[in-house]
Amino acid sequence: MEAERVNALDYFTGMSKSEVEVVAGAMREDAWWDGSVVVQQGEQKGSVYFVLEGVVRVERKKETGEIVTVGRLGPGAVFGVLGVLDGVERAASCLAEGTVRCAIMERKDFIDLMNGATPLAMRFQLAVLRCIARDIRSTNNRLTELAALPACKVTDEDLEQVF
Repeated sequence: MEAERVNALDYFTGMSKSEVEVVAGAMREDAWWDGSVVVQQGEQKGSVYFVLEGVVRVERKKETGEIVTVGRLGPGAVFGVLGVLDGVERAASCLAEGTVRCAIMERKDFIDLMNGATPLAMRFQLAVLRCIARDIRSTNNRLTELAALPACKVTDEDLEQVF
């Protein structure tokens, strides 16, 4: 994969040109068209995706069968990190909205960098930690918004008025 494409991602800020070239060498680029499934909820496959172009819609299927859109990811976003780190099946599906291009790093290469002790590996590990911290902050903000919604109490009298 071209190092220039990878270097444009904030994820790799602080890495030298030669380090970015090494990371880019461990990636491949792929594209999806509108409506295509990039990642399927429940899959065990492990790769990390770096959005280069387009928008990825993140959906989660509830036990009831209802599908809920939980977010949209644009250029610079990263997804698949947790599934690669813990090996648990994918928690959500990711679908292309329009044309999407991603840089993809396979689990083995990602784990090799996470287990490394070189300066490159350590900068990569810091980038992963920043990504996870950003995601936790975003989740905390969304949970705060949900917690602030007023509770809806329904009484028998309310139901009688409806029917």
